Amino acid sequence: MTTPGLDEVDWASMRHAYGPATGMPDLIRGLTSEKKRVRAWAQECMWSGVHHQGDVYECTLRAVPFLLEAAATPGRPGRGGVLRLLASIGSAEIDDLGRLPTTGGFWRAAQPAVAAGHTMFLELLGDRRKKVRRAATEALLVCRDREAETVAALRERLAVEKHSGVRTAILAAAGTIARRAGNPADLLDWLRDLVARSPHADVRLAALTERLRLTGDTDDDLEPTLYAMLGETDAIDLRDLREALGDRVAVRNRLLARVVREGSEDRQVNAMWAAGGAMDHWRGDYHDLMLAFTELLPRPTRSLGLRILTGDTWPLAAPVADEVFAYIDDELGRGRPAYAGQEQDFWSFEGGPIWALTTTLARLGDPRAVPIITRALEEDLLPVGCRPPLTAFGAGIAPLMPLLRGQIQRAIAAGDHDAGRSLLWNLREAGPEVLPEVLALLPYDGSWGPSLMVLTALGPAASPAAPLLRDRIRTGDPATIGNAAQTLAAVVGEEAEPELRALLTHEHSDVRRGAATGLRRIGVPAGEVVHAYTADDHATLRELGPAAAHLVPQLRADLETTRWPELVLTTLWKITGDAETYLPPFLKQWQQTRSRNAAIAGAWIEMGPAAAEAEPLLRAELAHPVRSTYEPNSRGSADIQTDEAFLAQCRRALAAVTGH
Repeated sequence: MTTPGLDEVDWASMRHAYGPATGMPDLIRGLTSEKKRVRAWAQECMWSGVHHQGDVYECTLRAVPFLLEAAATPGRPGRGGVLRLLASIGSAEIDDLGRLPTTGGFWRAAQPAVAAGHTMFLELLGDRRKKVRRAATEALLVCRDREAETVAALRERLAVEKHSGVRTAILAAAGTIARRAGNPADLLDWLRDLVARSPHADVRLAALTERLRLTGDTDDDLEPTLYAMLGETDAIDLRDLREALGDRVAVRNRLLARVVREGSEDRQVNAMWAAGGAMDHWRGDYHDLMLAFTELLPRPTRSLGLRILTGDTWPLAAPVADEVFAYIDDELGRGRPAYAGQEQDFWSFEGGPIWALTTTLARLGDPRAVPIITRALEEDLLPVGCRPPLTAFGAGIAPLMPLLRGQIQRAIAAGDHDAGRSLLWNLREAGPEVLPEVLALLPYDGSWGPSLMVLTALGPAASPAAPLLRDRIRTGDPATIGNAAQTLAAVVGEEAEPELRALLTHEHSDVRRGAATGLRRIGVPAGEVVHAYTADDHATLRELGPAAAHLVPQLRADLETTRWPELVLTTLWKITGDAETYLPPFLKQWQQTRSRNAAIAGAWIEMGPAAAEAEPLLRAELAHPVRSTYEPNSRGSADIQTDEAFLAQCRRALAAVTGH
């Protein structure tokens, strides 16, 4: 491509995510290079630097006219990729342009710059390359002030388009325009007519998918209708259908469960991805869907079930724990090892299927997991440093202590102190017999997390550790000094009082806080040490309650500036006990920070009937179909676990405030 003016632009004066934009001419030319390798390189550079994570820089904006010319050049390879890049730069995926930043970028200027290509995008709907035709439908979504013309062109193109992927893209674009326009009746009628009369199965299913996005329509025949359509075409990704179904959780789950049980392997894989996303997004009854995945365990497609049952969706496996254990028990009966070392890849699981499923049972607190973990430890199958999830069992893991100690000893002998420290997390219910291992690892525990946890639990039985603790108090960083001070109090008791009192005037708040907490541990009244805490020590202040009353003015002032008002409010309530004063701000805050309402629900549990006004809010939350942790285009590995725990807490709060 020899674009006039491309080399005359002062690219060196501009920057992108990774530095000066001097290479822009080569990148823009590379997008339509005859060499596939060069096109791939140019696309990677554009998406990762020039349009990094959706950002629009000055160089991105200045590139738009050249990208439009590249897309319009007949016969050049890579034009579909250029169109997709233009669509993203022009914010095609954003329904409300009011969400575009007004400062710090060039998003707003980029949108009309890309929209200037509307006529060309319309022409490319008829291009001989299907990738170009398909990408043109995305680019047309940038052109918001010409949507009527766009819809007419899309309808005209659909009537003659032969490729199913392009047809579904046309309908997706039409659906997006309809949503932005407030679901005009003529477009809805057109979609309904396509569902009823189109000779193409992919068109019928795509049109129904768009209608589902746009309306709340549902009926008893929806699931079998969708399943029958899926049997006629592979043109629709179940993940798109998942989103289109929205809060029709029961319909979606019945459909996915049926695909898992009866569909082809490709469809089952698609259903797995769709199910995982649905579970992240929507609350509901997933029993039968999870059951369908357990039914895959004896089959060649076992990995699909394992990925759902042992991945981030594991909290939803509780109703099928019996089926999970039955599979484990059968496999063990066939002589399979509880833990099987295997090469890791996307479809393999740490320790093999039995261990992965046992891990799920352990996370659920199912006692049937303990003998299996015991067996793996007894047979010396677990690699040094493999920490099974035993937190849910509490003191129930006492029989495993000798075996866990043996694992720690092997880690120490191998010089793998990091692995040894990791294993200490399993010893929170340990007895004094573990002291040698803890003392051996103590010098290597930079954070002093697991070591101090075990020593604190041991109490006076850990007195041999006192010299090491005192040494760390003398030489450690402030956080370590504070933690070691608390542990010293647990280990030597009243003997530590003079040392800890001397630390109450330390210049660093971490040290003062640790010393005060240690003194409270040995029986010093809270009133004597409360001055060592600051207004942001919320967890401790909630424990102190009225003893921290002198900090109430500071906490009230903090409400005006804090990022975490729910924590400050719960602290104020715990200190004052004044439900009448703090219930109204609790009610207001609940409606503003849904993802951080666990602390408020906990306060209402303690308030009981005094928080009766919270009943409607709690009922609304329990009826809300979307998870409190859900954020578009973002997910966390503990999202489902966190939301399920929040739901349980809301149920307890509702029982408390209603008195039944």
